[in-house]
Amino acid sequence: MHDQPAADESPQPSSTDRSHRPPPIELWRLRGEKDDLRVLAIETSYGYALGLELDAELLLMHLQPSLETLVAMAERIETALIAQGWHVITAPAEGVTCDD
Repeated sequence: MHDQPAADESPQPSSTDRSHRPPPIELWRLRGEKDDLRVLAIETSYGYALGLELDAELLLMHLQPSLETLVAMAERIETALIAQGWHVITAPAEGVTCDD
């Protein structure tokens, strides 16, 4: 025999349930000699996380309670990488076409 859960015992969402969180926001994308690197701002239960992704593989996630501090950190990383030879990738806005 299996016990049925009581009606008031609805399952609680786990801390890994991400269905209610917004998707990550790409702050910038750079191209190196072989791969692309992008930095994401990810909302977490703690505050925010700076995600560093190389060729679609998450390399680093740094938790930060302040979005302003996270953005400033991302800008410093971008500036340093550009100084080392990485190139900014600019993507056209969604729905925009380039007709000459």
